[in-house]
Amino acid sequence: MDLKTWRQLAPEKKKFVIGIAVAVAVVYLICILLSVNVLRNNRVTAELNHQARMSSLGKEQGDSSSALAAAAGNVPTVSVGTYVDGIDTFSIKDSSWSGTFYVWFRWTGDKALDPGGKLVVVDGNIIKKEVLEEYHGDDGTHYQRLRVTAKFLKFFDTMRVPLEDHMLNIYLEDGARDSTRLRYVADASSNVSSRVQISGYKITDKSSVVKPHAYRSSYGDPRVDAKTEKVFTQYIAGINIARSSAGVYNKIFLSLFAALALALCSFYVKASDVGPRFSLPSAAYFGAVANSYVANSILPPSGSFGLVDYVAAFGLATIALSLILALLSNFIMVKKEDKALSHALDRMMFWVLLSSCVLANIALPWAARG
Repeated sequence: MDLKTWRQLAPEKKKFVIGIAVAVAVVYLICILLSVNVLRNNRVTAELNHQARMSSLGKEQGDSSSALAAAAGNVPTVSVGTYVDGIDTFSIKDSSWSGTFYVWFRWTGDKALDPGGKLVVVDGNIIKKEVLEEYHGDDGTHYQRLRVTAKFLKFFDTMRVPLEDHMLNIYLEDGARDSTRLRYVADASSNVSSRVQISGYKITDKSSVVKPHAYRSSYGDPRVDAKTEKVFTQYIAGINIARSSAGVYNKIFLSLFAALALALCSFYVKASDVGPRFSLPSAAYFGAVANSYVANSILPPSGSFGLVDYVAAFGLATIALSLILALLSNFIMVKKEDKALSHALDRMMFWVLLSSCVLANIALPWAARG
């Protein structure tokens, strides 16, 4: 801002400019803090849910299952392990992913137990299953190894897309025998192939666990009470993935940032030049709206707001505010014939809006990614 012009302003006019600047800055700051709080809480909740999911006694948010202890009793025990060989498809928008993995079973006792034959993938569909190896030792040790290709249903948390992290899970159960007739034990040799890759993500952790899984039905079994819950032991393999960089974030919002720059440049156009002064933020607004459609195209339909919506909202609000301030500045210059006040207001609001936008686009990604 031209200091000479600022000094020449009357005190009440300086208060007017500073008052508008402070009011706008405070509103921006409140909105940024609220958005940051929502994103940080979502990130913390997701981390706690992931930990609970891979804990034998953990209970995820919203899980009302009463089966939090391992099934008791003298029942056959089967050691289960997996080796994830590849992830074929991954789609946040379609709420699904598919992959190929090896699963093996090791047990002693009854040879006819055949755990691989009754294998069920929970929250997914087996596309192909083949027995690759089967061994029955004279000492009563039995072994099966299968290769399975399956498609999994996964309702991804889209609050922090495109700077989010997820946990991909493989849930396996014996479809015929509940925890009173068969119990799983996790094999420590489970792993994930180094060839497993997902474009734009990196694998940050992998683990496996066995825990009870209760169904709110007796499945009409005449041997039990109708109100009895069926409880199965469930093997869970977990693969933690996170965005490898902020590249996707920058690509998605590149046109929005360009539109914001165009709108902010309008503050350096005289308020009396109505054509360019109003055409720049107007064009920027349409560009920001188009960018919002592109950004939401990677997400499934949802009524909740997330990082994509917050960034878009800040952009659209800034452009809309630049139009409102252009009207005010034009009124001051043309109607009030106060060129100095109009000039001072434009320069002050340029720096306020620029600082607010920069702060928002630093704080929001930081809150989402941590």
